[in-house]
Amino acid sequence: MDRSETQMGLKNTTLMSRRRAITIMGAASGLPLAGIATQSGAAAANLYTWEGAALGAQASMTLAHPSREGAERIIDLAVAEVRRLEAIFSLHLESSELAALNRDGRLSRPSMDMLTLMTEAVRFGSISDGAFDVSVQPLWKLYSAHFRNNKGDAKGPAQGEIDDVVKLVDYRRIDVNPLFINLDKKGMEITLNGIAQGYITDKVSELLRANGITNVLVSLGETRALDTHPNGRPWLVALKDPSNPNRTDRTIDLTDMSVATSGGYGTEFDTAGRFHHLFNPGMGTSALQHLGVSVITPRATVADALSTAIYVSPTDRADAIARKAGNVTALLTLADGRERVIRA
Repeated sequence: MDRSETQMGLKNTTLMSRRRAITIMGAASGLPLAGIATQSGAAAANLYTWEGAALGAQASMTLAHPSREGAERIIDLAVAEVRRLEAIFSLHLESSELAALNRDGRLSRPSMDMLTLMTEAVRFGSISDGAFDVSVQPLWKLYSAHFRNNKGDAKGPAQGEIDDVVKLVDYRRIDVNPLFINLDKKGMEITLNGIAQGYITDKVSELLRANGITNVLVSLGETRALDTHPNGRPWLVALKDPSNPNRTDRTIDLTDMSVATSGGYGTEFDTAGRFHHLFNPGMGTSALQHLGVSVITPRATVADALSTAIYVSPTDRADAIARKAGNVTALLTLADGRERVIRA
């Protein structure tokens, strides 16, 4: 196919959609799979594309398989994996491990997935000197409530309110170990929306590989390519133009790599776009130095966290963050429209 297989950084249509519980539609029975014959004669496989919604965003999985029935079986397994992880990471399912942690300030005997992801979250907090901080959920709640109750406001929350909430934001006050996860201060809350999409993308990709699927493009909020397109070329991924998210501005090649994009346009609280969901954790304000950041690296978990970390950091800190992570290409669009490429 000459067209791009998937598009990144789609703007959400409602204020709350970026922060909704992880969901998936079009799954289980009656999968909307479109079969496309590959140009590889050896495999005699078809290219099947499933499209639906996952993690509060458009989602798709495109894979090569000899039969429709086999493709449906594999997609069913992938959907079940997403649902399993939703039951752990969702902010809004009362029974999720994350909801229990936020409600009680402590989670005893976390699942291996929760332990792994929280360990990664704290690690990226350290790599980014606090730019990536999963304890920003109180800031989200402050801004969401303010603009819900003050429609048309152009000033945002009062500085005193912001200062009070910032005291609850500090990834270093999260204690993570196999016996429990503890939030060190009353009122602290966690959101995993800046890393869970990547983690779930990785888990689904690994599940597909374990089931013999070697040519696949998984896009579950973040995108990961296993191997090449079945015809031997790289998978093609279109990136949204951060200055106009209704169009794309470039297409990148992916082979055994992942890409994640962060932009304030994903969830805007005000019509001018000055207030959005990507906060500077230390200041408690929306980061405005970039229009968009895309990170390309092997694991979607890493791409997800780093795209957020670099987006909310001063531009002159981006190189250091990328170097600490390693094996990273970052595409930055600055607030004035200039572009930078970082390779580390």
